[in-house]
Amino acid sequence: MKMIERFKNATANLHNEIEGENPARFIMDHSIDMETYKLLLLQNYMAYKKTESEISKFIAGYPGNKYLKLESDLDNLEVTLQDTPHGFSCNNIAEAFGAAYVVEGSALGGMVISRNILKCDALSGLKEQVFFSGDRENLKSWEGFKKQLSEHNFSEEEATAATEKAMETFRFFGKVFRSESPSC
Repeated sequence: MKMIERFKNATANLHNEIEGENPARFIMDHSIDMETYKLLLLQNYMAYKKTESEISKFIAGYPGNKYLKLESDLDNLEVTLQDTPHGFSCNNIAEAFGAAYVVEGSALGGMVISRNILKCDALSGLKEQVFFSGDRENLKSWEGFKKQLSEHNFSEEEATAATEKAMETFRFFGKVFRSESPSC
């Protein structure tokens, strides 16, 4: 079984669970208000900054720039940046690939979210968004990740570690989304 399929199968339930808890669901039904949107961006910033920093330690050439896009959007909304109080780390390249699967895959969902932002009355005054921009560059990033993943020769032990880290990464994002709402 290809690693991408292994990740998808192992994380399907967690993916659905986290999606149901994520404030982005209010963008999808067009009911989000500005404060919830700011919170969504801040929570994503905290999760991406931590995960991308860890992934970058092990995967050569990993762009790790999603948190910078979020930082730009938060700055435009005058939201004070915060780091997550929740710990997350990668200990090797296999774990980094597992974490990157979650991070890179979530950017694909961001493209769908970007189309729905335009339909949210409470967000009509937003400047052009950098993170939820609908930029096709996200697809290139996903394709690049899949190519790198397919070129890595995983032992069974590494494949297990990578899969466990993918599941842990979903749980980490869930903790960040459930954490005490930081003030925006």
